[in-house]
Amino acid sequence: MKIKALIVVVILTVVAFVQPAQALSDTAPNLLSYLQVQPESSSAKYSRDFFKHWVDEDKDGCDSREEVLIAESRVKAKTGKGCSLISGKWSSLYDSKTFTKASSLDIDHMVPLKEAWDSGASSWSADDRQAFSNDLGFAGSLIAVSASTNRSKGDKDPAQWMPPNKSFKCTYAVTWIQVKFRWSLSVDEKESAALKKELASCPKTKKFALPEVVAISSPEAAPSGTASPTPSATPTPPETSTATDPRFSSCAKAKAAGYGPYIRGVDPEYLWYQDRDKDGIVCE
Repeated sequence: MKIKALIVVVILTVVAFVQPAQALSDTAPNLLSYLQVQPESSSAKYSRDFFKHWVDEDKDGCDSREEVLIAESRVKAKTGKGCSLISGKWSSLYDSKTFTKASSLDIDHMVPLKEAWDSGASSWSADDRQAFSNDLGFAGSLIAVSASTNRSKGDKDPAQWMPPNKSFKCTYAVTWIQVKFRWSLSVDEKESAALKKELASCPKTKKFALPEVVAISSPEAAPSGTASPTPSATPTPPETSTATDPRFSSCAKAKAAGYGPYIRGVDPEYLWYQDRDKDGIVCE
């Protein structure tokens, strides 16, 4: 019996050790502290063609547009040849309208492609831009909405456009931040102020999870006909940031708790600390 008990203790200890670190989460008013605030960049000319979208990445016959429609249908969606949507039922959260024809819906990039381009994606590789524009790894990245609201939104950020459905504004602001956090994209000052205003309408104590951060690969040459973007994989952040670590007051405390090191352009936590030796790594 003692041996069995010992084995159980060992197993439980190992299981506890290999559990992944708890995902970041915070209340709505604090979410903006996880994003870098800086002016948008327009040095490289934007083209929607730089973001290849609606691709069938898992080779199951359904492209990313069709995958979103299937996932978001309130009843089991029926598909035909080539994964064409025959029937389903969808609610457009932007305006609270309901649809039964897939052709009446657009798939909106929560953070529009041009907004992503101006916030850091201009220095990404083509593969990274394709991954962003077909992101099925986080449900908030792509959303099925009425064609009219999607086209009204266009490439506007929250300082310029918010969904007419007032009850969705908190969720919209939170999701916008979650997507930018996931892809290490920045926000400009007007955008940040608008988000702060909308976040004030969210439940004060509710915590919202921040999604897994996508690692950005080395950038390729600038697309033909554009000015060359900055050579870093993501916009080079300043050595200090307006954001600070909401959990620890120093690298030493973060390291003592098992966190770090943080790498520039990979870990958003990098922006919380000073990179004194400017090697692109903090809390090492």
